[in-house]
Amino acid sequence: MDILQNAAEHYWTLKNTEYRIVLSAGRNKPLEVLDLNFEDDDFYHILGLHHLDDIEIPKDKKKTIEKIISGEINVDYLAQSEFFDNYLLGYSIKDRIEHAQQLETYLDSNDFTVSIYKLQHVNRSLITADYLITCKRTAHDDDYYIFVRKRKENLHYGIVSCFPKGAITYWGGKRYVMLKEKTVKGVTTELFRHSGYKGI
Repeated sequence: MDILQNAAEHYWTLKNTEYRIVLSAGRNKPLEVLDLNFEDDDFYHILGLHHLDDIEIPKDKKKTIEKIISGEINVDYLAQSEFFDNYLLGYSIKDRIEHAQQLETYLDSNDFTVSIYKLQHVNRSLITADYLITCKRTAHDDDYYIFVRKRKENLHYGIVSCFPKGAITYWGGKRYVMLKEKTVKGVTTELFRHSGYKGI
């Protein structure tokens, strides 16, 4: 199994998972709730496959995941793109795929901060997102960025992009994590609770 197939199978299991992250902007400010879930379209952007526009990839996002899991689309095929393993974007698509295998580990991490994200013209960024999650698997890792945006069709948020920190630094308005919960197939586990959090 190559890294692409492994990342796809890992993501497939995440479709049964949701995260609830309760945020505070400071004393006497209303709490913000970030309910994060995972849909087929998200995986396409998590890997950055939309950047590989010089090779043929199905436009149907669910079909793309299925073809990756079955091995019809593999790393060797993606490597035919001139954008696969270069750093014109500040990171490589190959790096994104390698890190996507650990997405759940990043989201579960204790080294985890959230900020309000705004389009950053100084970085020439085209990413439009509501929140920026910055996290690490271990203290020795580089930062990993996860950009999330509220879905148009419901109250949940989805990942619109994620990649390891490269030459470009991203930032936003600081938020304090008050609670982080993870629900898998209806079973909820509390991952973090701030000592001052009393509930919504």
